[in-house]
Amino acid sequence: MVYIDHDPTIITAELLAAALNEQRFGAEIETDGASSSLTTNGDDATQTSSFESIMNLPRSKFVESTFVIPGLVTYTQDKMDTCPIGKVLRQNFFKHHLRTFHLHAQSQTLKVEHDPSLLTAERIYSTLVSGLKDDAWGRIELAHDGATEGLTLPVLSNERRDGNEGDDFLDEGGRRLYCFRGLKVNILLSGLCWILSLLSYVGDSWRFLQYAGIGAVFFGLPPVAMKAYLTMRRCQFDANCMMVTAALGSLALGEYDEAASVSFLFSISEWLEARATKKARRALGEIVSLRPDYANVIDPATGDIVIIPASNLPVGCRVSVRTGDKVPADGVVVEGTSSVDESSLTGEARPVEKHPGEEVSSGSINVGSSQLVIRTSSTVGDSALSRLIELIEEAQANASETEKLVDAFAKKYTPFVLVIAFCLCTVPWFFGEEVGRYWSLNGLIFIIIACPCALTISTPVTYSAGLAATAKRGIIIKGGSRLECLGHVKTVVFDKTGTLTTGRFSLSHLEAVGGSKSRKEILRLLAIMEAPSSHPLSACLVSAAKDEGVVLSETVCALQHTILKGEGVTATVDDERVYVGNARLFRRIGMYNIPQQYTDWAAEWSDEGGTVGYIGIEGLGIIGMYCVKDTIREEAPTVVSTLHQSDVEVIMLTGDGQGAARAVGTQIGLDESCIQCQLLPEDKLHYVSSLKGSSTDRHPSLYGGKKLILMVGDGVNDAPALTVADIGVAMGEGAALAVEMSDVTLMDSNLTKLLFSMDIGAKVITTVKENIAFSIVVNLIAIVLTCFGKMTLLWAIVSDVGTMLLVTLNGMKLLSPSTIAAIERKQDGILSVRTERKKDGERYENLNEVGSGDLELV
Repeated sequence: MVYIDHDPTIITAELLAAALNEQRFGAEIETDGASSSLTTNGDDATQTSSFESIMNLPRSKFVESTFVIPGLVTYTQDKMDTCPIGKVLRQNFFKHHLRTFHLHAQSQTLKVEHDPSLLTAERIYSTLVSGLKDDAWGRIELAHDGATEGLTLPVLSNERRDGNEGDDFLDEGGRRLYCFRGLKVNILLSGLCWILSLLSYVGDSWRFLQYAGIGAVFFGLPPVAMKAYLTMRRCQFDANCMMVTAALGSLALGEYDEAASVSFLFSISEWLEARATKKARRALGEIVSLRPDYANVIDPATGDIVIIPASNLPVGCRVSVRTGDKVPADGVVVEGTSSVDESSLTGEARPVEKHPGEEVSSGSINVGSSQLVIRTSSTVGDSALSRLIELIEEAQANASETEKLVDAFAKKYTPFVLVIAFCLCTVPWFFGEEVGRYWSLNGLIFIIIACPCALTISTPVTYSAGLAATAKRGIIIKGGSRLECLGHVKTVVFDKTGTLTTGRFSLSHLEAVGGSKSRKEILRLLAIMEAPSSHPLSACLVSAAKDEGVVLSETVCALQHTILKGEGVTATVDDERVYVGNARLFRRIGMYNIPQQYTDWAAEWSDEGGTVGYIGIEGLGIIGMYCVKDTIREEAPTVVSTLHQSDVEVIMLTGDGQGAARAVGTQIGLDESCIQCQLLPEDKLHYVSSLKGSSTDRHPSLYGGKKLILMVGDGVNDAPALTVADIGVAMGEGAALAVEMSDVTLMDSNLTKLLFSMDIGAKVITTVKENIAFSIVVNLIAIVLTCFGKMTLLWAIVSDVGTMLLVTLNGMKLLSPSTIAAIERKQDGILSVRTERKKDGERYENLNEVGSGDLELV
């Protein structure tokens, strides 16, 4: 699969596909990004006026009907291609009758797009009942008849609609070039001729069958020869060129059976490779295909449901999401209560119950029994799912250093092999015909066994499998290079608030200082000051004020509101200059002059793990102090313990004071020497830079290199440190800037996913090493056998194709349930005793005075 960034106003996806097909690449448009971004490219006036026009979009002849099949619950979504329902539908209906179908296990639904004039929902129902006779399927029901309910589907911008994986419906003309799981007829004919040519070894009376090898070359070699021609037009030489050379050379020497072996086995190797890598391509394809095609818009005038293309869905409209339906765009539930499957975004298989007022994300699926009505808050192009797909597409285009190294090696290695083979095929002829034939055949064998396709194919497959394994669990890694880096991490730096803690604060203490303002007046000022801020702590203070009955007047607002990085905020309220922030802020402006009793309270609150802040008015001094508490993530202590046992150093950075930082560090199992507190955003940046040292290389060698620094954060103030770290990891629930600047995103903000990604990174490195070592050993053995005259073209191509398949399957093991289960067992079997550690080298010195009760506000 290839991802192309292009300007659709200059060149469309159709033109790109046409240009590729002129070079015989056989390109097909899987997803046209322009169609999903139409609603984001126009101006606001166009978008707001588009609602009436989309209700009158042209309709297709197809409707969508929904069936409830209880037995689907026994299948997992990744095993859905083995479900016999697809076979029943394919065997009974033509594609122009039943265009496509979608199965979903958790909602136990089958959605079918069909032409009701040719195929009714009742007929589909009766076919399912008769075809699924086993009682394990339960009682099949027709939940929604698209024809009766008027659920006519619109005409999409791309009329080609694909069914499930492995969909083999006949085209309307009945023409198909494939007859067995995608294997082309010409390859089958080539294989038949090859088998006949091998029968020539039975005896002299069978010798004439060697000429069947010419047929094998005739049927099997042309597609390979066309690829070789296109490659040489680009002044390059690849495995296709090498195989064509070997096959034609064998024909010239009269070795027809050997030529047949090369032609057929190499032709079928592409199909075998596709079968071997199908799981990885499907895993990534499933995520990309999560973008909804349709949206069930509720007509505000009549209340009827009108199905429109999801790409045309405007912001602010009401959408019906029935059982089994995908949420078309990000929005808020306005009616109904139901369970939603968010595993496509977070990797968490357990459905989440959604109530009115709660947010839902595009691509999640209603798996409950009730309908949800949501009001869209974004277009499809701006949804969380679209951002996820963009990250995955970016990851696929970002090759690792090892992949680049293997490709560079192959480009230099192939000409070298050809020079040696050319010498073997030409020079010996000066010493006689018999010597020339012998060494020419060995030269052709050498071309095959020296082909680097095992490495050039298996290496990217291994990285793709690793990226797919993490993506399916809600971990988005921006490319193979970042995945490889995760296997070399030796130091993990955590931000505290929102990373090791949940970022959900609660007000635990509020005290008036000096008696100039009452509690309610202080809460009112705090709410006014913090309302414009997006920090979780600010939301806590605003919520606390509302809970105590504070009502904010619309006429009163914070003027000249300014964020003081690492200190707090300041603004003018009722003609008075107000400050809210930590002790550092009030010391700097000379306002930290409170009685000893309040200082003692601040120290006590901080030692309990609270975050202490103050509010003051210019001319009056500090008028109040408060304490908010955050909760530690449930998995944080286990994650820290696991990293310690894996000999990974863990450090915590925070802008909070020493007391609050020490309280959190103690609970998660950190030594005081591994806690850095009262840091400004630039201090975090300098600290991570000091850990990295003078090296600027963030891409270690596959077989060693520097130990990398990984930074985990969630807020805007973490973005600079995430950028400078060797690997930046963002929490999916955090700020958009942090996600944008990071290399890895944990979509559900679960820290155990960090352990999984690091283990997968290490597993990828091990697998690539295994593949390289195995390929080299097999090639060396084949070369030695060739030198002693014990190798034939048949066994050479068998060893080449066999090696390619074995290393490819070895790379694909990263997606196997046994490998995933082994990684998860390793994480579950963590010992409770934490290894005592001490960091070697010089510690980073805080640039600011460390005092209890200090607070970071941004």
